[in-house]
Amino acid sequence: MELSKQSSRKLIVAGAATAAVTLGVAAYFIGSTPAESQVTLKVPMSASASASASKAASAAKAAPSATPQRPAEVKDPAPPAEPKPIRSKEQGAAALMALPELQAWSALIEKNTGGKAHGGLLEYDPMPRKLNGKSYWQFSYVENSAESALRWESFLVSSNDDEILVEDATNDEVISLARWRREKHPSKRTSVGN
Repeated sequence: MELSKQSSRKLIVAGAATAAVTLGVAAYFIGSTPAESQVTLKVPMSASASASASKAASAAKAAPSATPQRPAEVKDPAPPAEPKPIRSKEQGAAALMALPELQAWSALIEKNTGGKAHGGLLEYDPMPRKLNGKSYWQFSYVENSAESALRWESFLVSSNDDEILVEDATNDEVISLARWRREKHPSKRTSVGN
């Protein structure tokens, strides 16, 4: 008889320990996973263990439980916005006129025409041109006289950074300033058609 009482006690203690571990694991999963993915664990127990577990469960129900926090909704990132202008149209035109090639062309035009014509910029489209996600002002460098304005070259001046591009009308493409200097040799140019 003594032996069966000890076995019953051991069984009750084992059941209570199993119930406590089960409740601890369940509490961990409830607190760490969103409500949509919660799983209920069912552990087979003996009759005496289930009685102890039900007492522990009712005690756990009586205690106020903290509601699990749902993670904030994750939203898709906003599409990249166009870079903010860092220079005005006037600043872009001044940067373009400061190029050594345009300075030399202006001096050459003044000299060749005896001051009757001047080099200058003409904005050929007031709407900025979009190219590779950036906005560019569109200017042509012209030989301006009382009779006409003759285009020498067309440029795109970025409003987002210090980039200046050249419109290559011969190949119908836009090229970098470095490539223009390397391939077109603008410093050797002496007239409209040259």
